[in-house]
Amino acid sequence: MSTLIKNIGILDARQASAEQVREIGKIYNVGCLVVSPENKAEFSRISMTNVGKLFELDGGYKLHTGPMEITKQLLEDSEEGVKLCMVGPLDVASDISEELLQAKLVGLHMVGPASVPEKLYGIFMKKVKDIVGNVAIEPEGAVKARGKLTITNDYLRAMDDHSEFSVSGHVKLDKDVDPALFEQKIASLRVAGPINFHEGQEKMLKKVLKDTEKTRIKILRFDYHYVPGGTVIDSFTLMTLGNKTISCYGILFLHEEVTHELIQEKNVRFEAGTVYFPKSVMREMASRLGPETKGIPYEPEKTDVVACEQTITQARLEAMPDKNTLVVTGILNLDDDIKLDTLSAKIATLDNYGEIIASKDVASILQGKLRINDGSIQVRGEKDLDFDESGFDNVIENVATFTL
Repeated sequence: MSTLIKNIGILDARQASAEQVREIGKIYNVGCLVVSPENKAEFSRISMTNVGKLFELDGGYKLHTGPMEITKQLLEDSEEGVKLCMVGPLDVASDISEELLQAKLVGLHMVGPASVPEKLYGIFMKKVKDIVGNVAIEPEGAVKARGKLTITNDYLRAMDDHSEFSVSGHVKLDKDVDPALFEQKIASLRVAGPINFHEGQEKMLKKVLKDTEKTRIKILRFDYHYVPGGTVIDSFTLMTLGNKTISCYGILFLHEEVTHELIQEKNVRFEAGTVYFPKSVMREMASRLGPETKGIPYEPEKTDVVACEQTITQARLEAMPDKNTLVVTGILNLDDDIKLDTLSAKIATLDNYGEIIASKDVASILQGKLRINDGSIQVRGEKDLDFDESGFDNVIENVATFTL
C-alpha cells in the first residue's frame, strides 16, 4: 500500500507509527511537516517536494493554519503556557505585558510573517524556536492593518492624529490625498509589502516611511494610465484615454485597427514589458516606446493570440494561414491527433508567456518554434508523473491540517 499526501497546510505525523510512515510514497506541497523524535528517521526515505519546513515537536504543541493573534486572553487562559506550531501570519497583541508573555509563551515554531510590539520583541524572539518569515517590529500604540489597502482622505479622517501606522500587505495612496491631512494623521508608516503612490507624494511619504528594506516602492505618475498585463488597446480605448502614457507590468497589445494617425493625434507613449503592435504602425511606434520596453511588430492576418484557455484541433490548425505567429499568455491545449506536418507548416513562430499542454511529439515541434520562452510547455501525461493517482492506493489532499 502506498499513500500520496499533497496540498496540506500542516501535516501532523507525531503519532504516526513506523508502519504508517513506510506506507507514504510521496509528500508534495506541504507548509510544514511535524514529526516526533521517534519517527523522524523514517521520513528520510520519503520523496518530498515543496515542503516548507520540518519541525520535530512533542505532543504539547498545538497546530494552527491561517492568520492568528496571540492575545492577552489566550495567554491568561493557558494554565501550562502556549506551545504553538503554525503556518500563516501572526500578530501579537499590544496590550500583553512583558511579564505575561515571558511566563506563558513557552515555544513557537512557524512558517509565515509575524508582527510584534516593540516592547515585546526581545522576549518574543527568545521564545521563538524556529521561524520562516519576517518579524516586523511595531512601535507602541501602532495602528495595524492587513491585506490590500487604499489610503484616501476619508480613511485618514477616521484615524487618530499622529498615528503610528503599520501595514502587512499592499498599500496604495489615492492621488487626491491631502498632504496636510496625511501629515496630521500619520506619524510613521511601516509597510511589509508593496506601496504605490503618485508623483508629488514622495516628500510627505519620505517623512514617515520606516523600515523601508521591507517595502517595495512603485511611483505612479499622474500622466500615466495603468492597465493590467495582457490588455488589448483598441482605437476606441485609445481615443478615450486622457493620459499620455499607457503603462502595464506585462504584455500590451495594440489592436490591428489602431492607425498611426490615431497614435499621432493622441500623442501617446507606451511603457510595458513587451508591446505587440501592427506592422502598419511600426515606424510611428519606434519613437513611442519606453526605454525598457520591448516592441514586437506583428502581421494581424498571421497572428493568433491565446489570452484565456483554448484548444487547437486539427480543423482549427488547417484553417490558419501558413507561417503563423502564435502568442500564448493563457493556457493552450493541443489535441493529440494534430498532424505534425500541418503543425510545422502553420506555426512559424511561438511566443509563449503562458502554459501549453501537448503530446510529446507536438511539444517537441513547438519547442523548435520558440522565439520567446517565458512560459512552459507541458507534455501531456508526463506532468507530475509522481502524482499519477493510479500509482497510489490512497491520496490525502487539500486539507489545512491533517493528522496521521
